[in-house]
Parts: sequence; structure tokens; C-alpha cells
Amino acid sequence: MKIRSEFLTINDRSIHVRVYNPEQEKTIVCWHGLARNGFDFETIATELSKNCRVLCPDTLGRGLSQWAKTPETEYNYPNYVGIAMAICAHFNVQKLDWIGTSMGGIIGILLSSGPFKDRIQRLVINDIGPQIPDDALKRIIDYVSGVQPEFDTFTDYENYLKELYLIMGERSSELWFQMTSRSLRRKDNGKFTVHFDPDIIQISDETVPAIDLWEVFKQVQCRVLLLHGLLSDVLTTDIVKKMAAINPGMQVVIIPDCGHAPGLHLDHHMDPIIKFLS
Repeated sequence: MKIRSEFLTINDRSIHVRVYNPEQEKTIVCWHGLARNGFDFETIATELSKNCRVLCPDTLGRGLSQWAKTPETEYNYPNYVGIAMAICAHFNVQKLDWIGTSMGGIIGILLSSGPFKDRIQRLVINDIGPQIPDDALKRIIDYVSGVQPEFDTFTDYENYLKELYLIMGERSSELWFQMTSRSLRRKDNGKFTVHFDPDIIQISDETVPAIDLWEVFKQVQCRVLLLHGLLSDVLTTDIVKKMAAINPGMQVVIIPDCGHAPGLHLDHHMDPIIKFLS
């Protein structure tokens, strides 16, 4: 199975997209969470790409994509939606399925309720809803904003990620190494740090306590699968119930012993998605 990286120029910024099985026409787009990158989907993208093309972008300011030159005007959902549309235009995507984790799920809701209402056929929302509880917002802000941590060794950084992301599900030593190696960069002082621009949180909608996409969610007409990490502080049981009341046809899969957000690297994370998209 062929995998390649492409760097697209969108709005005068370089955006990295990892493309699985690029010769296929049927397309799934996988969009990561606020402080992550497209490599998070490596396991499930490899599986899904047996029968289709899978596009895994790095959002502006994350992973291998360029950082914003004007963070106050570029790190926001309208710009991310525009970038997603430009990526689909580049790859000539007419119809698609969308898998979105956290921030990527919000982008999927915005697209499938508006500009891609007739294009997104199936929407997988991974542990996010039309609102985010205040306590979860504070945790996200505390993690992403401020001085970025520094680590002398790869192992130190790997242990930091294990403490931070174990809630996403157990990983083998190989998968922890893979996640770590694709989540770090060296600073000028030679130390390791996180892979994202420290300014991404500046005006991201995910940091605004008043975020309310309930009316937007009502406009989603495609088939929807919602994954809920049972221990998640971002997607609560009450929010899931309200979403189900708005969209009675929505499928809900609860992932026990998992918080925000399921890593989509374990069989019981992936199997419901693969079945839904088949």
C-alpha cells in the first residue's frame, strides 16, 4: 500500500497532507485534535486505505505544516474550514467520508452542516460535541498555552506523552515510540519540545467558553457515528444525550476505560468506524 506526503500551498501557507493509497478515488478525510497531527491516524488510515484513499492533514501550526504568520487571524475554525475545502479541491474530492477527533470533529460538523452538506456522506465524530464544558476548556488551555515544556532526552519526552495520553488507550512500546517520534521537535537550545505553535490557542474556538454549535449540529443531515470515551471530560453523557435527541439516527459507540479522546489505534476503537464506513 502506497503512502506519500504532499505539501500544498493554501492561503500562502504550506500544509502537509499524508496520503494513503493515493490512486483511489473514494476518499476519507481524517482530521486530528487541537494539539495533535495527522500521524495520529496511522493505524486506522492504514486499515481503511485497503479500499480507498485516506487524507490525513496536519492543521496549520501543527506537525509538518507551516506556522501562521498572523496567529490572531489564522488560528480559527473559519480558516480551518477553508483549508479543508482547499485540500479537497486539490485532490478533486467530490464525495467523502469524514473522521474528526475533537477539533477535527468540530470542523466536520461545520463542513457537513454548511459548505459540504451535499458532499460529506458519513461523519465520524470522535469525542466532541457542540459545546465544551468549562472545566475541560480550562484543562485544554492550561496544557496548550504558556511556556512549552522542554526535555533533554527522547525517553523523557516519551514518558511525558504517556502520562498525558494514556487516557486515549493503551499502546504497545512500538506505538508509543511512533507517537513520540512524530510529536516532537528540537529547539535552538537542543532540547525536545512539542510539535505545535504555542500560539495556536490564541483565538481557537475550542478555548471560548461560550462555544455553542447546537443550531449548527441540527443542520447536519448525513449519517453520523459518535464515539464517546466514557471517562471524557470534553464529551459528557449529558451532551451525548442531547446530541442523540437532536439526531435520533446517530449511532453512538461508548469506549469504556477511555477519556478524551479515543486514539483510534485499538481494534475496539476502529471496528465500529470500519463497519460504519463500509
